[in-house]
Amino acid sequence: MRNFLIVYLFSSALLYSQNPNFDQDIIISTYVDTTEVKIGEELNFKIDISSKNKYNISFDEIPNFMPFEILESFDTDTIQDSSTFSKRYSLINFEPGEYWIPPQKIYFNQSIKYSDSLLIVVNDVEVDTLKQNLYSIKPIIPVKRNYQKPLMIIFLIIIIGIIIYFLYRYYLLKKNKEFYKEEKSLYDLANEKLQNLNSLNPNSQIEFKEYYTILIDIFREYLESQIKIPAMESTSNELILRINLLRDSGKYDFEKSNISKLESLFTKSDLIKFAKSLPDKSDIKNDFDIISDFIDNIEKIYNEKFEIVEEKEPINDQYSFVDDLKVFLKYSFLILSSILLISILIFGYYPVRDTILMNPTKILMSKEWYTSQYGSPPVELDSPNILVRSNDTLYDSKFVMGDFKDKFFLSIDFKDVFQVNDTPSLDLIKNDLINQLQSMGSKNILLKDDDFTIKSGDTGVRLFGSLDIEVKNRLIRSDFTSVILPYDKKTIKLTIVHRSDDRYADNIKSRILESFDIVKEL
Repeated sequence: MRNFLIVYLFSSALLYSQNPNFDQDIIISTYVDTTEVKIGEELNFKIDISSKNKYNISFDEIPNFMPFEILESFDTDTIQDSSTFSKRYSLINFEPGEYWIPPQKIYFNQSIKYSDSLLIVVNDVEVDTLKQNLYSIKPIIPVKRNYQKPLMIIFLIIIIGIIIYFLYRYYLLKKNKEFYKEEKSLYDLANEKLQNLNSLNPNSQIEFKEYYTILIDIFREYLESQIKIPAMESTSNELILRINLLRDSGKYDFEKSNISKLESLFTKSDLIKFAKSLPDKSDIKNDFDIISDFIDNIEKIYNEKFEIVEEKEPINDQYSFVDDLKVFLKYSFLILSSILLISILIFGYYPVRDTILMNPTKILMSKEWYTSQYGSPPVELDSPNILVRSNDTLYDSKFVMGDFKDKFFLSIDFKDVFQVNDTPSLDLIKNDLINQLQSMGSKNILLKDDDFTIKSGDTGVRLFGSLDIEVKNRLIRSDFTSVILPYDKKTIKLTIVHRSDDRYADNIKSRILESFDIVKEL
């Protein structure tokens, strides 16, 4: 009995030690990197678990951190061959105040334990409106309509429609020509069959029988189709009788001699087909001519009776794609010219011309612009293309859009200032800009200056004027504008160069200068 009691107590102690609810060796610790954050500032929350016994430890798939939001849930970190676990969350809150991070559920096998809650202070961001520069409300700026995309879409639709139409027309004409080529008159069909029959040279009685059967059937088919009499169903005597009736009625003026020849031919044909008679070789040619002449005579009388004028048109057996292409180009030119004229009347000459010719500055003005920051201190700028960093030995950093000899050039220069005691004079700034423009290939520089205030309220110097740029041994008159902001440690210079006669460059330049700003607080 005593031994049983000892075993029972030992087993109970062992079972309790394996139950997480009674395991005193489980240590759960919670940490945050800071207990005070600003609105929208990231907060790192971490749970560490240490245990001497090994358990199947897991966390909620959808944890509750209200009123905090989870930015990211990191994977559980486990130290190999030990019972140490670590779980990290990235949290954020957008409401000022004091908030508790609620306890989190931790599963040990089938049991649940909770982490400690932590108090977090979320501070509001102070905004001193007295230190901010106040500006008057800008007037409404009318925006010119961009006709480039609609015009391009219209032209593409019209061109595709023209191509589809002429491809269909090419196919239809070709099909019609083949159809008309295949469609022949009854007279032509009869002659074609006679010509095929004339190429035969019968020798045996069977061949003669076949020859005369075909010859009489050609005549019967033509007679039935053209004159509308039951020639195929009639016997030879009945057919001769019908032909005589046509002659007596005055509808067809057949000669008696031709009818007599035809009657003799029918008799001969019946003898060959049914009595196995053999004709002479000379009779074949004579009999062929009788049928051919009689068909010609019927066709002549039929055309005179119904006043059918035979129009002979030259038939081009070969379909000419070149001719159809000429027609296509002709009508395409007329249609496109009409569309072009209508577009000019609606939208104006220059918008249409520059859209068709893909004017580079019009494309820059019409495309989607970007707002980006460059250098240090950060310069914020709206531009049609993202500026790229350029290697320049004179400046610590330089960002450019395009090439200096392009129709529109933009650059931002950041230069270190080593003389902090004396502010550089205006003449020194002018000389520095002139030297820079000359080094880039400018000539005949005319320069003016005035003050320029950016969006943040800082005031700098604006140097502007005209210059000549040599492109392919030809001097092109251009305008330039350079805004220079001399700070204690940096001199920031924004430079814009464009053609003097460009219709769109001034609008692009104005939009860039209006967006020019120094970002002082991130």
